This record gives sequence, C-alpha cells and structure tokens, in this order.
Amino acid sequence: MEGLAIDYDEFDAQPWLIAEKAERDMIKRLAGTCLRLDDSSLTSGIIVGVQTSADSIYHLKRLGTNSYLCQPAKEKGAKKKPPSFEVAIEDAIMKPLVSGSEAKRYEEPTTDTYLLFPYLKNERGVVRLILPDQMTTQFPLAWAYLHKWEKELRGREKGKFNNDQWYQFGRNQNLDKQEVAKLIVAQTVPEMRVCEDSSASKYLNNVRVNGILALNSRTLRFLLGCLNGPVADCVLRLIGKPKQGNYLEANKQFIVPIPIPDVDDATQKEIGDLAKILQEKWTLKRDLLIGLNDRLNVMPKKQHPLKLLWPTILPEITDLTQDAPASLKFRAEREVWAKAELATKEAACIASLQVYLDSGTKPEAKFQGGELRLAANDKAIIQGVYLDDGEGALAQNYWHYLLLTRGNTSAKVLAERLCCLPNAPSAAVSRQFSALVQELATLRDDIDARELQLNERLYKLYDLTTNERILVEKRVASRQPTTNQG
Repeated sequence: MEGLAIDYDEFDAQPWLIAEKAERDMIKRLAGTCLRLDDSSLTSGIIVGVQTSADSIYHLKRLGTNSYLCQPAKEKGAKKKPPSFEVAIEDAIMKPLVSGSEAKRYEEPTTDTYLLFPYLKNERGVVRLILPDQMTTQFPLAWAYLHKWEKELRGREKGKFNNDQWYQFGRNQNLDKQEVAKLIVAQTVPEMRVCEDSSASKYLNNVRVNGILALNSRTLRFLLGCLNGPVADCVLRLIGKPKQGNYLEANKQFIVPIPIPDVDDATQKEIGDLAKILQEKWTLKRDLLIGLNDRLNVMPKKQHPLKLLWPTILPEITDLTQDAPASLKFRAEREVWAKAELATKEAACIASLQVYLDSGTKPEAKFQGGELRLAANDKAIIQGVYLDDGEGALAQNYWHYLLLTRGNTSAKVLAERLCCLPNAPSAAVSRQFSALVQELATLRDDIDARELQLNERLYKLYDLTTNERILVEKRVASRQPTTNQG
C-alpha cells in the first residue's frame, strides 16, 4: 500500500512502525516535542505486580469478616481441580488485589480477591517477612492456613524454598511499592485503560496489570488525564502489540514511549483536576449500574417476539403459513416457508434499526398516551407498542437503560433486549429503578461534557494540526465513553 511505503533513508535501528506515513510523521513529531512516560520529571518507575509463585494459595476470595474462599489449583496429572473451601484468616494480613480485568478506565478499582501478605514494613519502609513467632501470636489463623500448604510451598521451583522461609513469595520485587499512590494500567485492553488507586491500598496482581509511580500527586493525576486521553490511546493503538479480538498489549515496553506534553505545574494541576473529577464520575456510574442491575435481577422478565416492536410489519406465523404458495401441499413445507419468510421480514426490520444506530443519533424511549416508542429527532423508529400505564412507564425506563448501556451492541441484540420486558415485583422496585435510570442519564451527559472538555484541552497541549487531530479521532473512533467497560 502506498501509505505504508517507507523511504530507504528513514530506516534506522529503531523498531519499525507499521502505520501510514502521516501517522508515522505524527508519532515522530510528538516524540520530539513531548516527554516519554518514563521521563524522570514525571515518574519514578513502572512496576509489575506481586509474584507469589503459588497464586492459588495466596490469592483468596473474601466472603466476610476473617472469612475467605480458597480455590486450589489442579494438580499435575489430575482430571479436575480440587473443591474450593472456606478458611478463617485474619483480615489484618489480607490485602485487596487488583488484576487486569478489574483495572477500568477512570474507575476506582474494586475487588473481592485478597492477597495473603506475610510481610510487614518497618519504620524505614523496608518490607520483611514476618517471623514464625510473630505469625503464631499475631496471625494464628493465617499461620495455620499456610502450614496446610507447607509441603507445596517448600516444593516450589524444585525445592528452592525448602528452608525456614518456606512461606515467602516467589519474588520480592516491588513489595514495598504496593501501598503507595499510583496509577493502575491494564495490560491487555481494547483501548488505553488507566485508573488511580486514590486510597493507596491496592496490591497489584502480576497477571495483566502494571503500576505507574508518579513523582507527586499533581503529576499522578496529570498522567491519569493524559493517558486516558485520545492522543495516548491513538499512540497505543499504533505501537501496541496486537492481540486476538482487537485487543492490544499495553505492558511496560509499549506504554513507556507514549508522549506526554511537557507543561508547567499549573497546567498539570488543571488537567489533573479534570481527571480527578472524571474518575469520581466514572466510579459513581459503575456504582449506579450495580444498583440498577441489582434491581433488574429481582424483576421477572418476559421475552416477547420481535412483533412487539413492529406490530404492523411483522405478521403472525399462522397467517404466513396460510399464505404459503399453493405449490406447497404439505403443512410441514408451508411452515418451513412461513418461518423463512418471517425471518426475512425480521431481518429487514433489524436492518432498518441498525441504520439509525450507525447514524450516530441518540434514540430516546418515550411512553405517552399508552404507546411506547423509540424515536430519534422526533422521528419514530419503533412505534405501536401499547402497554398499561404502570407497565409502560417501567418499560420506558428499561428501554432508556438499555440505550444508555448498549455500547457497540448490534441492532439484533438490542432488539431482542427491547423485547424482554421486566415486571416490577413491587412499586418500590419500579420507583427506585426509574430514579436510578434518570440519575444515570444525567451522569452520562455530565461525563460526556467533561470528557470533551479534557480532550479539547489535551489537543491544544499536544499542538495537533487539523490533519493530526483527524488521524487521532479516526483511530479512537471505536471508543464508547458512556458505555460499560467490559
């Protein structure tokens, strides 16, 4: 391809970037005008997570106060894993452990996986293994649990840990860098996903997650905004290692070269303040969705046929069977024809809905005069869905919820979900669900506005040309900033 051609004099010892010339030129210019993520004026390190070499023993699911679930690994040669079991361990020795799937863009990380951490930090900040006598007196439950696995822990790495410190982790790197202010970066992602550990309490799992240590809180939040911005996302898409399913590898080697604007302290604070608010808003959105899903889970639902959405277009299957060609003599043949005909008509209806979804318009659910509609710019997309007042009001809010959270869902999937109407078991559930949907809609608009404000500011800091901005926006067009971050 012409756009991918590289002049001979452009070859050097650097890794090749498979991108169009305009994108390569932009990357080169940004590298010359910006700082790298690992610049000493921005960060003191990019760290990996805790490496235990026996995760199934040290990683436990929290059930309640001093109560955890152990999920043993499958033994070599065994056909299945041993059963999980509940164990009592002191909460004081357990640390919340964040993995890649829990590192979301602009969301305060939360987890129910905890790390049994048999270490203490002394007054000089040095992390040391807790001695057996202290384990016996301070953490007898944890010590008893570790003894249950003593044989396995001593046998790790061909007996390397068959000594008095048999319960230590497989590696001791970064043990003192967990309970510190940091950014958490998911490693295998469809887009750049960075969040702040604002409580400085989260431990990082060595699997699919890294930590960024900034020089101070101002710079940390400045980086939070920059790394979640469209330019950093675009650069990652260009230089990150492609993975299956349109995912990218965002480990240290691929995020270190990401360009960061070289700005003064006041500008860092300005960007950081916007990023801090966005993390608060995204975290609130996650919590609202949890509340909505909790209420949806107690509502019985009925899956209606697609005729619910297109009552005047989609015929009944019995009518189609009767209208089958006269050449089809047997009832079974007529039914097969009728089903195929209905499927064709349904596909046409779904295709018409897909056109509206692809156009970028924002459909709205409206229930008025007993009729439920889906409309865009006051033009009906779906109409003629007649419901009782209580059922219709709940259905309107349910449809609104689906539209707020649909992400890249196809029209076919959305139509099936629109047809699965809930029934509230009580008026309280219906009122609470509807109120949360309205709160979510307001929050979605607020997030959109703040994302736009921050992005515009970042474009200016990167000093993008009009053509460069078009390149960036084209690359990150798949981002859906108001959807779930699965």
